[in-house]
Amino acid sequence: MPRPILKQFGDLKPEDFRQHPIWVSVHTLDYGAEWYEETDEETFRPWLEKPPVGADEMFLVSARLTFADGTEFDGFVTPARSYEGLRSMGSLQPQIFAPSGRRFGFWQGMFRRSESERDFYQTFTKSPQQVFPIRFQPLPGLTSSVASGEIPGFMSRPRGEVEVTQ
Repeated sequence: MPRPILKQFGDLKPEDFRQHPIWVSVHTLDYGAEWYEETDEETFRPWLEKPPVGADEMFLVSARLTFADGTEFDGFVTPARSYEGLRSMGSLQPQIFAPSGRRFGFWQGMFRRSESERDFYQTFTKSPQQVFPIRFQPLPGLTSSVASGEIPGFMSRPRGEVEVTQ
């Protein structure tokens, strides 16, 4: 395989998803490629094969996210094999792009990040009631796996159970 476009997860922008609506992690998929040593588990490349994709690799697929007040934004989601309510958010990890191109996630892992939540509300200039719940779904035809759902708030899992904050 010739060297593809390679991007770190944190460097992906809305224009990357407009140009290539599906991205795939190269960490296990491209193990034998000559450029593999330049990558890590955060490196993605465009998926150039025909969609839909499943959940057999770590894919990022373009998605539409809709706030409670009806405003819509671009983003992406990681398709999963199944949906198990809030526990699935750690796998699906929906991400949203602000009009400025800045990216925000809602799954915060083990520790809540209050500063990130404040930045989110300042960036979108909306109240929690205008934002949550957020509905998300992949763009049509991109995946055959679970990739839609509802985000009730910012989620963390500090003590084994998912906690939701707004």
